[in-house]
Formats: sequence, structure tokens, C-alpha cells
Amino acid sequence: MDSKIENNGIRRISRSELQNCFSFWDFENNSEKRKRIECEIENKVRTMYAYILKGKYVAGMSLCPVDNKTVYLSYLVVNEEYRNQGIGTKMINHARQISKNEGYSYIILKVDNDNTEAEKLYKKLGFAEIEKSCEITKMRIDL
Repeated sequence: MDSKIENNGIRRISRSELQNCFSFWDFENNSEKRKRIECEIENKVRTMYAYILKGKYVAGMSLCPVDNKTVYLSYLVVNEEYRNQGIGTKMINHARQISKNEGYSYIILKVDNDNTEAEKLYKKLGFAEIEKSCEITKMRIDL
């Protein structure tokens, strides 16, 4: 999954740029997760993207193929001070465009049930619930 750098500040990031995203990802405090993510980036299993505003990494997400039709969107987070400015919507729309261009048919994601703001955004952008447990809701959008 590769894409050109967009004018809206979203771009694919390399393994060496992960430290710029510590303000919104918890990789700094979880070395196991960080090593796993770095390995997956290195082995082209996972692609990480960041939203960069005036040189500052303010949001990020990950795309990971599940099969030849489905991409898993994860680690979507906007730094708290930049929320409610449309950045999350831009990130999701970017994920949709990249995935569609790569020939995928669906994007799936999981959201914690107590993260009502995120779930509201996903529904607004067209994601539908496909599975629900006590803690997590799995959602999907057709591309």
C-alpha cells in the first residue's frame, strides 16, 4: 500500500519516524508493541500514516491487509489538542482512497464500546456494525 504525499498533510511514515508519533500512540510505554509494529513495517505487513501539520505529527493510523479483499484500519488517533477539526475524517477518507486504489473491497476496524465519539464518527462516514462484544464493536465499510 503506497500513496503519494497528499496536500492535506497525510503521508506514509517509515519505521524511523515512529518516535515522532509518541504523543498520540502508546508505543513509548509499550516496548513489545513498538517492536512488533517496527517489525511489521519493516516486513511490509503494516503501513503507518501520519497527519503532519506545520511540521508536527498530530495524528496517525495503520493499514494492514487481512486478505485480498479486506484491509484492517487500526491505531487511528488524533492528538487531543487537534481533535474536532476534521483530521480524523481526512485520515479515514485517505484510508478509503488508498485501499480502493489498491483493489480492496472493504475496510474493517474495531472500536472500544466506551469510545462513543469515535464510533459516532465511523458511523457518520459510512461504517456499519458487523459484530459486537462486551468491550469492542467491529465495523466495516464497503469501498
